Amino acid sequence: MHAKSESQIGGLAMKLVVAGLAFVFLAGCSQQQNTAADAALEFKVAALQQQVNDSKPGLGEIMGVIEQHHAKLCYAGTNANWPLATYELNEIQESLEDAMNLYPSPFKNVTVPLPKIIPAMTKATVAGVQQAIQHKDEKSFVQAYQALSGSCSSCHSAEHHPFIKIKSPEPGMFTDQEFVP
Repeated sequence: MHAKSESQIGGLAMKLVVAGLAFVFLAGCSQQQNTAADAALEFKVAALQQQVNDSKPGLGEIMGVIEQHHAKLCYAGTNANWPLATYELNEIQESLEDAMNLYPSPFKNVTVPLPKIIPAMTKATVAGVQQAIQHKDEKSFVQAYQALSGSCSSCHSAEHHPFIKIKSPEPGMFTDQEFVP
């Protein structure tokens, strides 16, 4: 009886060894499959990130849109078209937020991250324009608009683009839009 017990124990031990090896093998296969799946997912994420980077507008394009809204803001405010002035100022703010979200880190010649420099340079002057619009005060609007233009130029200088200077637009820049309310 004792011989059978040792034989049975030996068989059981052998089964446990085989089961353990099978488990290790299957775990290894599963890990290899997970590693391959992880690598495939990482490749897809990298490809999608590249597509996003390739399709996002450049900072120059965003600033060009801001420039158009900046000019229209001037025309609207100097013609006392306060709803249009509000709209144009909101478009400027939205585009500045886009710039900060799309370009959060220093790059190229931009050394101070946009999420830090844009609010620091424009928050007070944007508030001044908003206040002039709310009070429907043309004289205050012109002063606040000029201060905003100056803060834009200062921001460009701080980011190593002093050659980009913002001023009030010439009359008739946008002849296809009515600015008089």
